[in-house]
Order: sequence, then C-alpha cells, then structure tokens
Amino acid sequence: MMARILLVEDSPTQAVEMRMLLEEGNHLVKHVANGKLAIEALEKELIELVVTDLEMPEMNGLDLVQAMQLDFEHIPAVLVTASGSEELATKALQQGAAGYVPKNHLRALLNDTIVDVLGVIKTDASFAKLISTLQENSYTFDLPNDADLISPMVGLLMQVASGMELAGGPALGRMGTAIEHAVINAMFRGNLELGPSVTPSHRALVYDGATSDLIEKRKTSDPYQGRSVHVEATISKTDFRVLIRDQGKGFDTSKASARMDLEASDSESGHGLILMRSFTDEMTFNESGNEVVLVKRFG
Repeated sequence: MMARILLVEDSPTQAVEMRMLLEEGNHLVKHVANGKLAIEALEKELIELVVTDLEMPEMNGLDLVQAMQLDFEHIPAVLVTASGSEELATKALQQGAAGYVPKNHLRALLNDTIVDVLGVIKTDASFAKLISTLQENSYTFDLPNDADLISPMVGLLMQVASGMELAGGPALGRMGTAIEHAVINAMFRGNLELGPSVTPSHRALVYDGATSDLIEKRKTSDPYQGRSVHVEATISKTDFRVLIRDQGKGFDTSKASARMDLEASDSESGHGLILMRSFTDEMTFNESGNEVVLVKRFG
C-alpha cells in the first residue's frame, strides 16, 4: 500500500533513517524539518499521511496534530515518540493523531503502523448516496476465532459510518483501530487464552493471516474451539457504539488501569489498550472482564 508521506523530523540523522525505512515500504517521501514547514507543505502538495517526530522546536508534534485538525483533518498523522514522551503522545492521540511508534521500534513498527492507519480509513464509495440517507444501522456478529474476519468486519462498519458522513476519515479510522484491537483481545486473550508473547503482532494477525501451531491447536481443542466473539455495532447520527464479548474467563477489571499505564505503552497489549482508550470517547468493561463497550460520539 504505497502512500505519499510527509516526514516531519528536525534531526537530519533521524530523518535519513526514517526516510530509508519509508522508502523500503515503497512510499513516496517528502521531508521537512519542523511543524511550521509541514503546514506549508500540506497547503501546497498532495499528502496522504504525515509521520512526525513528537519533540521538535518551533512547532512540536502535538502542536502540529492540533493545527492539522483545523484545515487538514482528513490527513492522518502518525507520531514517532522518544522514551519519556508517552504522556504527550497519549494527549496527541486523544486530540486526533492516528497512531504512534516508539523510536526504539521504528524498523519493526513504522511501516506496519502506516498500513494499519491507511487500511481502516479507505472505504468503498459505490453506495455513498444511499448510505448518506441512513439515520441508524445495527449489526450483530458471532465470529469464530478467525482473525481473517476482523478486517472485513471493520471495513464494513467504516464504510457505513463514512457513508453516513458522521466524521472525517481519520476520526473513523481511529475508531476502527480501537475495534480491531478489542476483537484481537477477545479472540486471542479471551477465547484462546493466549498472551501477546505467544501470538503474532496485531498487524500480522489482521492483515497478513499470521498464525502458529499453538493458535491452530487451541482452535480445535476444548474448551477453546466452541467459543466465539459476539459483536454488536450500532451506528447512528449521534454515536458509534460497539459491544465486544468473548466466552473466555475474563480478567480482573481493577487491573485495567494499571495495564494502560504509560509505562506499558512499549508492550503490544499496553499499546492496544492505550489506543482503545485514546481513540474512543468511552471505554467500559463489564464486571467479569469478558466484555468491552467502545463509544465514539458525534456532534
């Protein structure tokens, strides 16, 4: 998935490293040294996505994300964060950024994150005129533990929400990312009772069809094989509400806040929970910890 990317980085050394990584992903890259120059470039050029360092002089990554919400809300921004800047990164996510990548995981995560972000905001416009007349639409799914179903399900929901003209693409894309992570948690942490250390990454599971002998064994063994993920999604002019429930043992919900501490943001599970919390207006668990409700409000 090639994209025209604006890279915003004040360090020449870091800029060269990131440009090389992005070009390895077959992206077209334009580089500027700070947020002010980035705004000028966005005004003049066709850009599909911004990759920006968080800490820069003149206009930092948080300021750039805020400025983009005024005139370039349709363009997603991915933050690159240094250790110790997690609090600012979380604030930027809450204010409109589409994702973040820790600097010490650039090679492993940067291009995958871009695929994730662009993958959930692209929609099919063939039914746009009809869908724009919808006032409310509801879906109920009972998904087997098959990660190949996650992207099509989220794509369907994004297509409808986008067609109803409820919010810009990046805002809906953030909700889509939150749903993806929640369903991954339900399938693999809940139903199959597998931790992140023994499963492929979120991106590999959702987009690459990744699996393992252990995953396949759990899918065909009791008590795991009969479990499914129940999803109820309601999209209306006022909000986008998704309930996701697995049939696993649940978890101690009192530990949820600890798992979302900024110190956990380097881990896959901590990263996913932070995105779920930051990309929605409301995230609540049931008492037993096997159900989560995600809400995005409009207006």
